[in-house]
Amino acid sequence: QKIERLKSELHLLGAAGKGRNKHLFFFDTKKEVQEFDIATHLDTVPELVDRVYNRPTVATLQKETLKGATDPVHLKKLAQQRKNQYDLLKQRIEREKAMFVVAQKIQTRKDLLDKTHKVKVKKETTTSPAIYKFKFQRKR
Repeated sequence: QKIERLKSELHLLGAAGKGRNKHLFFFDTKKEVQEFDIATHLDTVPELVDRVYNRPTVATLQKETLKGATDPVHLKKLAQQRKNQYDLLKQRIEREKAMFVVAQKIQTRKDLLDKTHKVKVKKETTTSPAIYKFKFQRKR
């Protein structure tokens, strides 16, 4: 539940694990490519072009003041907090995977307590339990 809550809070914005998003612009001539200015095309100020999310337009900035932190020190602190939250989420996901593997191994050991004939198909690894093939036995 905590993993789901963290995912809903973070939305994986600007996650370090995934590759950069590609925003393609298409042009007819090379002259248009050379004269292209991304800030005017996206209708925003040049300082906010690097933002992946929450990139307000010039009209929005004229209507209302910029909300949120604008101080570089405060922005750095917020970025560090976001990085810590992503690290916590990553640790919890890895822990959940490890616990799932341990639960599978325990279940396999319980299944091996049966007296039925079994053949080992695959050895146990750190990421998966051993796999056995059991002889079919009709239950009466």
